[in-house]
Amino acid sequence: MNLSLARLTLCCVLSTSLLACDTSVAGDDDDDLDTGGDNMVVTGIWNRVGSEYGYKTDIAYGGIAGQSSDRVYMCELPGSPSAGLYKGRLISPRMIRWDANHGLPDYEVVFEDTTMRFRPQNGTNTFLGQYQKGTWTPGACDFTLKDGELIDNSSTAYVVFDNSGDMKINSVKIGGEGIPVKASAETACSVTTLIPAGTGSNGDLTVSISYSGVGVNGPYSRTQTQSMYRSDFKPGCNKLAVEFGCGALAVCVYPVP
Repeated sequence: MNLSLARLTLCCVLSTSLLACDTSVAGDDDDDLDTGGDNMVVTGIWNRVGSEYGYKTDIAYGGIAGQSSDRVYMCELPGSPSAGLYKGRLISPRMIRWDANHGLPDYEVVFEDTTMRFRPQNGTNTFLGQYQKGTWTPGACDFTLKDGELIDNSSTAYVVFDNSGDMKINSVKIGGEGIPVKASAETACSVTTLIPAGTGSNGDLTVSISYSGVGVNGPYSRTQTQSMYRSDFKPGCNKLAVEFGCGALAVCVYPVP
């Protein structure tokens, strides 16, 4: 296939806040940029370099534990207005299709000597950032690199509580993120809400529980909070035990095998 025909006019903006990524508009000589050609290898880990605003991004092509070799993970590190994890897959050797929930256009992967850039397919010729081969930032988006493979260390959580009685748990939030309240543990580990990183050097998190019931003075509604650490939540699925007694509230975490 003629190389110039293979290069589509691609999009520019990731979506909403991803516009804040460092961008540079290519000129009329875009077809001369892919000097690496087919000799460059997409697979591996790439890091953003030379960001005007100091934004950091890690990209992993393949090498992700439990995922197929065409899987692509992009971690926008804290400091970026669009920080978070974005998942997609290579639908061709030079084209990424992001998972539908991100609402992003396809990205073409373009090489310039030993560096790599993206051209999103949204009708313009704008490039997004510049990347070099590197390594995964330890703990970025809850992933660590071990023996050349990205390992998912993220945590989820749920509460099991029988809401059929007079006392009911109305909502539970960990670091501002709502987690599900289940009547039983049978399907609880299918939850997808991730435990936030927390604040401060210890990953401080506030657990907030809103509940209601009927007491000697009639119906009541209360919200109580407890401080916890991100390290209290182990990788995988965690169960929160909510204990009431003498007007006090205690929350304990039990990692699920």
